[in-house]
Amino acid sequence: MPGRARLRIIERRGDTVFFAAIATGLSALPGVHHVDARPLTGSIVIAHGPSIARIGAAAEQAGLFALVETPEEPADWPELPIDPQFAVMVGLGLVAVWQLLRGQIFPPAVTAAWYAAHLAGFSAFAGSHDDGE
Repeated sequence: MPGRARLRIIERRGDTVFFAAIATGLSALPGVHHVDARPLTGSIVIAHGPSIARIGAAAEQAGLFALVETPEEPADWPELPIDPQFAVMVGLGLVAVWQLLRGQIFPPAVTAAWYAAHLAGFSAFAGSHDDGE
């Protein structure tokens, strides 16, 4: 977010003296408007004017810390043994039956059945809105 940055220093989590010193040092840097240090979570939120790279360079010159970008790990989603759409369809169908057994016909059972039919591909139940007409 422009003008706001969150830094995480996990290794120093819980070190109140360290985070107080960092907050004081960062507050003295030009272009830093506000610093919120949270030792319990190991994070520092900085409201700033110039880019965070400039703030980081100034913090490094002042001997506070050096910014290091951590590489983002790609989201490696596991291969599911079942189609998620099928699972949702079956779940909604079961909810529809459960609501019917409870006597909750309108709207819970009808709505769940409607969505389950749509996911199953019964376009007669889903209406003709899908084809743009």
